[in-house]
Amino acid sequence: MYDCLEATTISLPAPTGLRKNRRLNFDRYREHHCLQLRAAPYTGPHSLIRAFAAAQSLHLPTHNLPDGSLLILDLLCTEALLFQRRFPDLLAIYEPARPIPKG
Repeated sequence: MYDCLEATTISLPAPTGLRKNRRLNFDRYREHHCLQLRAAPYTGPHSLIRAFAAAQSLHLPTHNLPDGSLLILDLLCTEALLFQRRFPDLLAIYEPARPIPKG
């Protein structure tokens, strides 16, 4: 039996550093609408492969990133939401386009 009021009985695991929640530097893709998809922890890559195939069938430009995630460019917000709905086991980050002002 544990006393939930005592903080000494609860020990949090030390961070392993295997998976870091790093946010992608979107400045390189600033002029494009970007959707970054990555597999959730403890899931296989099959959903990510299916998302890649779906983006290719829609003729959307894609990039495989070094961290294993997939970047889909030139999607509107509604299309990004449809991708997230179709692949609910993938983690998604959507960043709208931010064009550089000319002047």
